[in-house]
Amino acid sequence: MPVQAPARILPHAPLLALLAAWLPGCGTDSPGATDCGTASCSATATATTDTSTDSSTTGPGLCGNAVVDPGETCDDGEDCGAGVCNSDAYTGEKYCNAACTGLYPELCGDKALQATETCDAGGNSATCDADCTPVECGDGLLNPAAGETCDDGADNSDAYDEAPDQVACNTACTGTAPRCGDGVCQEANEDASCADCTCGDGIVSAPETCDEGSATPTCDADCTAVECGDGQHNPAAGEECDDGNTIDGDGCRNNCTTCGDGIPQPGEECDDGNAIDDDACSNECVKPRLVFVTSSDFKGNLGGLAGADMKCGTAGLTADPNLPAAAWRAWLSDDSGSPSTRFDTAFAGWYQLVDGTPIAKGWSDLTDGNLLAAINLTENGAAPGSPKIAWSNTTTAGATAGAKHCENWTSSEFDDIEGHFGTTTATNSDWTHLGDALKNPTNCSNSFHLYCFQDAP
Repeated sequence: MPVQAPARILPHAPLLALLAAWLPGCGTDSPGATDCGTASCSATATATTDTSTDSSTTGPGLCGNAVVDPGETCDDGEDCGAGVCNSDAYTGEKYCNAACTGLYPELCGDKALQATETCDAGGNSATCDADCTPVECGDGLLNPAAGETCDDGADNSDAYDEAPDQVACNTACTGTAPRCGDGVCQEANEDASCADCTCGDGIVSAPETCDEGSATPTCDADCTAVECGDGQHNPAAGEECDDGNTIDGDGCRNNCTTCGDGIPQPGEECDDGNAIDDDACSNECVKPRLVFVTSSDFKGNLGGLAGADMKCGTAGLTADPNLPAAAWRAWLSDDSGSPSTRFDTAFAGWYQLVDGTPIAKGWSDLTDGNLLAAINLTENGAAPGSPKIAWSNTTTAGATAGAKHCENWTSSEFDDIEGHFGTTTATNSDWTHLGDALKNPTNCSNSFHLYCFQDAP
């Protein structure tokens, strides 16, 4: 009698197939009766058509049912976000392998360069994005490690936006696109109505070099760096004044300080704190320089201009013992020089006699043809002896008057050797060059005085 397996003990088609294979001579090619030796195969044929409980999809057993069954270490199933699961193919993602025995080992971020990757730093780096592609501004992938602060992909822009709803990233991925409020004055698009273009808003924008909201020790109120002489008076930077020019003696010196506070500042020779100009300290804080006529008189052989300077230097030790002999110059001219070439012509202080009497203020006043007082006191403060004449050969402008200079002040001969002179009693041009052509010049055997000027502080 044929063997008929009860249906209740064969609930699964695989089990029936196994049984049919075990029974000798059984075939499963057709559902009809088959030669199974002494047994009928009709039961097994019926069993092989029941596949409703088979859930195996991508591998042996139950791998692929999205349930980690016994013997499996993972199972992503078939329907997963990447679209490829339980696979042995590279996609760049983490997923279970085809046998459900572990994760597929090749993925972006494992720091191992796969054939389909151009780089893999295990995340963002200076040269590689987290998706294993090279860093590129505009790819829509923000990579702070590469210096990107933003990346809007195709929306990156360098165009000025009048009123952006959402500020776009610039094309360098280093910040936002230009707009009002970005701290830069876009002069082609913005004016003072935009705070970026307003000095005093605390935002440095071209052409500003600074903007601290007000004048500070380093920034002027016009948003430029502090500079004496720019016309921006900045007390916060220590400027007492700033008249915007380079004239040192006009009340505001070139270091932006003023004279008259009683405290000598750098650049001041003195500061007596008063408004008396022709006293021991001028209103420009410059000390006066002394002038005298020598008590001694000399013939024309003075030893040249240098010899005459030495004679003034010797007498000057009496006029002011605190000054060196080299501080004095003789008011004398010849072929080698004149006061206009040898004196400090930039001096703007007072020339005074040894008793404080002012005779001129500065070089320009000294050479205008008239003195405030005659140079009629010696180094000792006394009147010079007669004749009250001084060798000179110098014009009122301080230039050489002519060729009558006792052979460059080296000769005391009587015959045909002459020199020009001035008179110590005059305040007009005669003080330096007597206008009486009948008397001036005269022979070099005469003994006359010398005018001596302090030429250094």
